Amino acid sequence: MSVLIPLPLIDIAFEVLFRRRIPGAIAKARQLEITPNVRRQLGKAVGGPLSLTGCFSVVFAAGRYVLKRIWRKIIYILAMKDATTALSEYWHRAFLIDHMVRAGHLGPGVDTDLAVGVFNRTLLVTDPSPLMGLARLTVANARHVLRLLLRARRLGAAEVTRSLGELLSLQWEPAQASMKEMATLYNQLYAAAVDEMTRSRDAIKDVELRRK
Repeated sequence: MSVLIPLPLIDIAFEVLFRRRIPGAIAKARQLEITPNVRRQLGKAVGGPLSLTGCFSVVFAAGRYVLKRIWRKIIYILAMKDATTALSEYWHRAFLIDHMVRAGHLGPGVDTDLAVGVFNRTLLVTDPSPLMGLARLTVANARHVLRLLLRARRLGAAEVTRSLGELLSLQWEPAQASMKEMATLYNQLYAAAVDEMTRSRDAIKDVELRRK
């Protein structure tokens, strides 16, 4: 929803704020303690114009951002499209973090760097389009976006967006297939990463044994 705020820089500030709150909110709901470093890594943008890899320089990124945002505030329908895409992507992000928590990949004594790396790769190849319909419905029913986000910042997103949640719950079942497909992909990539790491360690041990 932050994309719909008609004020450059304010919209991006809210987007960064709520994206960073996703891991902590999910961990709290699942009663798991995630280290601050892992929360920061899971809250970073994955690709796109807001990431370091999405622009050639700070100056170029700032100029591109201002021109793009101002133009999209004028052409409101483009901002609506941006909001729909962003919402769909963040639903996938939140679901995947919750999946990682339940799988025990973010707990104490676990290789969280490996899990975060697989998390980023999974999001990069996941198609958010299956949830576009629900996201479009949510955006269309949102009113007074800046006021809504300010209240969410103060009172908590779950409390403020309860009515939207009730609306989505009636049509959420079809969207679960996309979420489960993403979770399956994550599991496959995670298993492949663990297998590759194991083979690398075994190869190193073989080399060391031969040297002895």
